[in-house]
Amino acid sequence: MTVNIQTGLEKVQLVMKGCIENEIRENGLLEDVESFFTVWNNEDHVEEPVIWMYQHETRAGRQADISHTMDLTIPFQFNCSVYKPELEDANTATQNLATRVILSILRNWQTVQAEIMQDNGRIIRNITLETFYPLGTIDVNNKSERLPVIGVLLNVSIIVNWKMCCKNLGD
Repeated sequence: MTVNIQTGLEKVQLVMKGCIENEIRENGLLEDVESFFTVWNNEDHVEEPVIWMYQHETRAGRQADISHTMDLTIPFQFNCSVYKPELEDANTATQNLATRVILSILRNWQTVQAEIMQDNGRIIRNITLETFYPLGTIDVNNKSERLPVIGVLLNVSIIVNWKMCCKNLGD
């Protein structure tokens, strides 16, 4: 259940991304999603329903003692938006999409991390919901309409084993 810092920080984003991608398929929880982005600045055309995944700064969960193990929390934010002609209907559909993002993570995180790690242990210790909140609305280009945006913030916990980090460096 412990990993070195390089593996943990590199692979955890792949796990979260994989959880969403596994459900953007026919009969998947997110089969209606047209756009899924994992970058901060996107210049591509956006089709909705849309999900943006952002990784926030990693935090040490307790005193950062680099001689043994350290709990790290990596927040991942998923911003969701769905267009409907009526704003109230769009808000309801966007809330539904945000909850399906949570279910997609819940359904897939253990399987995806096993595939990525290829039996070399687990990366993620647990995942908790920090917030589910409306972020407001965004303008639709060349229209007077607006899209509601709802954010989901999930905290992903990993345990870094500093001794494993040194072994991988040849020490």
